[in-house]
Amino acid sequence: MKRIQAWVERTLVPITNKITKMFWFSILAEAILFIVPLSMVSSIPSLLNIVRRFVPAFPDLTPLGDFSFGIVGLLMAYIIPHTAMVKEGRADRSVMAGFTAIGTYMLCMKPVAVDGGRVFVFEKFGAGGMFTAMAIGLMVGIIYRVMLKHSFFSEDSSLPDFIQSWFDNIINIFVCLLIGWLFTYVLNVDVFTIIGLIMSPVTNFAQSLPGVIFITVVMDVFYFFGVSGWVFVPVVGAITRSALAANAAAVAAGAAATNIYAFGFSKYYMLGGQAATLALAVMLLFARSRRYKVIGKATIVPSLFNINEPLVFGCIVNNPFMFIPIVINAVALPTIAYLWIYFGIGGAVANFVNFDMQFVPCVVQTYMFTNGNLSNCVLSLLCLAVSALVWFPFFKVADKYELDKETAKAA
Repeated sequence: MKRIQAWVERTLVPITNKITKMFWFSILAEAILFIVPLSMVSSIPSLLNIVRRFVPAFPDLTPLGDFSFGIVGLLMAYIIPHTAMVKEGRADRSVMAGFTAIGTYMLCMKPVAVDGGRVFVFEKFGAGGMFTAMAIGLMVGIIYRVMLKHSFFSEDSSLPDFIQSWFDNIINIFVCLLIGWLFTYVLNVDVFTIIGLIMSPVTNFAQSLPGVIFITVVMDVFYFFGVSGWVFVPVVGAITRSALAANAAAVAAGAAATNIYAFGFSKYYMLGGQAATLALAVMLLFARSRRYKVIGKATIVPSLFNINEPLVFGCIVNNPFMFIPIVINAVALPTIAYLWIYFGIGGAVANFVNFDMQFVPCVVQTYMFTNGNLSNCVLSLLCLAVSALVWFPFFKVADKYELDKETAKAA
C-alpha cells in the first residue's frame, strides 16, 4: 500500500493538479457549478408536485422548471466565454463574449421560419444541448482570447474606452456568428447532431455497466488519495444531466426512460457522500478507539446530508485499512443499482425528474428522481445495507489498530 500511495502521490496527483489548473478545464468546471442554482430551483416544482397528488387544486409550477433547468444549455454557452474574459482580466469584454456565444448557439439551432417569427426546439436550450453549448462556448472563448492581442486602436488613443471596446468586439462577434452560419446554413450541418455523434463513444460507454463501474472506481480511488470528485464534474456532470433531460423527454412522450446513468444515479453508491460512507459514519459512533469515536460524533450529522469530507479526510484518505472496502463498494453498489434498474425489479425505473438538492438524504432523492417509485427507494436502502456489510470487517480491524495504538501510548 505504501508503494501504491507513493506512486500515486508522485505520479497521478501532480498530473491531476496540472489538469485541474488548465485554463479551459477550470472554466468548464466552474461553468457546471454555475448551473447548480438553476437546477436547484427546478427541483422545487418537483417537490411541490407531491402536494398536487393530494390537493389537485394546488397550482402546477412545472413552468418554473422549464425555465430554470430547461435553459441550462443557454447559460452554459454564455458563462464559458464570459468566465474566460474575467480570468484574463478583461471584464469589459466578458458580457459581450457571453452574448456572442448565446447568439451563435441559437443560430446553430437553425430555427424554422414561420409567419410572424421563428420556431425553436425548446429542448435544445436545456441539458439536451449541453455538449453543443460547451463546444460553442469554448469556440467563442478561444476567439475572444486570441483577439485580446489585437486592437483597432493604439494605447495612446484619445477615444473613450467604451468606444474602443465596441469596435474591438465587432470582429469577434462577426467571426463567431460567421462560423456558426457557415456550418448551419452553407454546409447544412446540424451542429447538435454532429457533436452528439462525436461524444457518443463517451456517452454510450458511460451508459453501460462497465462504464458506470469504471467511472465510480476511478472517482473513489482518487478520493481515497485525497483528490475530490469535483475534478470529474465537467465530464460526468455534462453526461448525467444530458441523460436526465433525454429521459424526461422520453417519459413526457409516453416512452420509457432508457439512460440508467442519469443525473442522480450516484445516490445509490454515494450514500452519505462519495464512496458510500454513511454506514461507516454510523459505525464510528460505536468505535472502541477514542479517535474514531470522536470522528463519528463530529461527522454523523453532516453524513446524513451527504457531506463527508470531514470523515473522509479524518479516517479514510491514505488509510490502508480503508482502500479495499472503497474499491469493493465502488464495484458492488453501481452493479447492484444498474442491474436492478435494467431489469426493472419491482417496477424500478431510471431517473427522469430533476431534483438537484444534494443535501437531502439519498433515499428521499431517489424517491424524487423517479417521481415516487418505491422500488428505487428500496434499492437505495439495499445499497446502504450492502455498503455496511462491506465496511464492517475493515472498520473493526482499523478500530482495533487505533485502539492498540492509543493503549500503547497511554502505557
